[in-house]
Amino acid sequence: MPLKNPENIFLILLLSWGVSSFIWIILVFYLKSKWLPLLEDILDDGVRFYSLNIFFAGQGILQYATVFLSSFHAKRYGMIEKRNNVPTYIQKLFVFAFYLFILSIALMAASGVMVKMYDL
Repeated sequence: MPLKNPENIFLILLLSWGVSSFIWIILVFYLKSKWLPLLEDILDDGVRFYSLNIFFAGQGILQYATVFLSSFHAKRYGMIEKRNNVPTYIQKLFVFAFYLFILSIALMAASGVMVKMYDL
């Protein structure tokens, strides 16, 4: 069943993707400046790799979120016991950033699918 106005849906998806990506980038800046050095001290024994710049910070936030979400990944990275030393509210911030990133990617993919399907 064809949509009546696929352009409107595409614009809503594109706008939602832009807003969620912007919020994620702001959240990465906040987490990098406030909580990422603390997590590097606790989980990586003080090795400061992810707090070097904003590009590494985004990757580090996603990695630490997977450590908090999955015991498989925590065991894989050797952080299964260390992750219990991180306060719960900090873990929730990193997990929220992970889910926001996944939402942004899903909205971007949906916009791309709309372009291909309806030749927008």
